[in-house]
Amino acid sequence: MSTLSNLDIEKEIGINICIYPFSKKNLRGASYNLTASKLAWDVATKKSIYNPQSNKLVIPKQSSVLIETNESIWVSKQISGTYHSKVALVSKGLSHIGTTLDPEYVGCSLIAIHNHSNQDVSLTPEIDTFATLVFHYLNSEASIKPGNDPGRPDILHGYDLSHEEDTWLDQDFRKITDRLKTKMQESTDFQEIVERRKSHRIKIGSGMVYISLCSLLILTILSYGILASKKTFFSNQAWYDPVMNALLSATVALPTALLTKWLSDVGKS
Repeated sequence: MSTLSNLDIEKEIGINICIYPFSKKNLRGASYNLTASKLAWDVATKKSIYNPQSNKLVIPKQSSVLIETNESIWVSKQISGTYHSKVALVSKGLSHIGTTLDPEYVGCSLIAIHNHSNQDVSLTPEIDTFATLVFHYLNSEASIKPGNDPGRPDILHGYDLSHEEDTWLDQDFRKITDRLKTKMQESTDFQEIVERRKSHRIKIGSGMVYISLCSLLILTILSYGILASKKTFFSNQAWYDPVMNALLSATVALPTALLTKWLSDVGKS
């Protein structure tokens, strides 16, 4: 098992990883930061801790809360994940985070946090990040399906959820992989990554064309030189003159093809 870097995540996003909403600013060197949603509850009272007047989640002192991530996530059988706390929040007295993302999970994540301090801690939903997700490649594909439903409704049984909260959790892209993939395609940041990947593939393909043409040119020149040096041995062979003519034509055609390719690439840049 190995950890995915930011370049690995960009390579896999839309293929083996889906995140919506996706933001480049939350992508780190080897992780992705998750923002809090407006759906959050006090474990003791089972009431919402979201204050619509201030647009803040207020984590009461000496209390445990459950917070749904604003991001919905899907990973394939080849990838798992681990959730980690952020130092900036732990330094304020919030507890460490330690849970897992199973292969093929789809949906938002329910994160439990305890406020050990004697002061309330506030988060701005959909803006403030409160957990870090690290992705891992698996040595072999998982054969066990995730055992938990998206957003963990089993844990939220008995909590005071409003109609709006139920509707938010019940959106199809938070439960269905294909809908999540479609939704992610709306993201400008995701579209930029896709275009960058296309450009990278084009550059690789263009490089292979140059390598192939140069290799053929070198092989042609060497072949012509070897056959020319052995003219006394092969000149009476029926194939000799046609082959030499073909090689001579290639020594002209291949440089022309290289020049044409180069001019074309310069024009596109």
